[in-house]
Amino acid sequence: MNKKINIAIIGGGVSNERDISLKTSRQITEALSTKKYKISFIDVGKKDWLKKINTKIDVAFIALHGKFGEDGKIQAILDFFEVPYTGSGVLASALGMDKIKCLEFIKNQNINVPHFISLRKRDGMKLDLLKKIVKKNISYPCVVKPNESGSSIGISIVKNQAGLKQALSEAFKEDSLLLIEEYIKGRELTCGVMGNTGKTDILALPPVEIIVQGNKFFDYQEKYFSKTVKEICPADINKKITDEIKKAAKLAHETLGCDGLTRSDFILSEKNNKLYFLEINTIPGQTETRLCPKEAKAVGWTFQEFIEKQIKLALVK
Repeated sequence: MNKKINIAIIGGGVSNERDISLKTSRQITEALSTKKYKISFIDVGKKDWLKKINTKIDVAFIALHGKFGEDGKIQAILDFFEVPYTGSGVLASALGMDKIKCLEFIKNQNINVPHFISLRKRDGMKLDLLKKIVKKNISYPCVVKPNESGSSIGISIVKNQAGLKQALSEAFKEDSLLLIEEYIKGRELTCGVMGNTGKTDILALPPVEIIVQGNKFFDYQEKYFSKTVKEICPADINKKITDEIKKAAKLAHETLGCDGLTRSDFILSEKNNKLYFLEINTIPGQTETRLCPKEAKAVGWTFQEFIEKQIKLALVK
């Protein structure tokens, strides 16, 4: 009889995405066979979580989202304790979480990205001056984002100069560094990628199109609670665009040195039909109805197989 693999699901956490992480952790736990795995759960929001990591763990499945999950910090702790874990390492996680640095890296690979500028709170820039800079370099509408935040929390689409002050206020609640980005109207597309950079084959999953009703965008509420959002998988796009998305998603994954599963988000501009990279998620949502599990289902994998493939990648990093 084969020995069970001792797997720790690491979830909860201290970010504003704690509830989603707990849901992800439950679904991953339910998907794994107790005949094959000895499963434990470590809640990073509890006092004794660090002590639990310093025990015999064969592999950790990171189900955290947002800060102290996707930013390389928990990965550094697991490296210290020599615990193999799913997903990317410290540097790739940090780069993926840092939207500004990520866009700079991707732009250098000749992948289209929106025009953007950064703004740090301590710069103390006067609003009137900022409005002029945005109008000159970005134009309206524009998108204001916290530099490090997940699930679209703190993001606003600003239609004109009058809306900039409120958008900055909302984004600064999440981070002291902001990204002000060109708004590109078009089709929202996303593509999951699996593999360890430089060590295994890199596989791009079928892209998904996200259709949000009305004039909304795919924010936190729409992602997790909306009953009107449509997620079309595989996306109803031609082979040329499909191949371009897959190629760009794989290139983003490898450029940042990612491992395991990532998901890259894109906009296909209705103005010029060009594809624009928006950001990469180094720990995409893992509940069964989320985007990457849908992509996995489209290639014939069960949710359990999808989870187990990530565990196998963690063990060969």
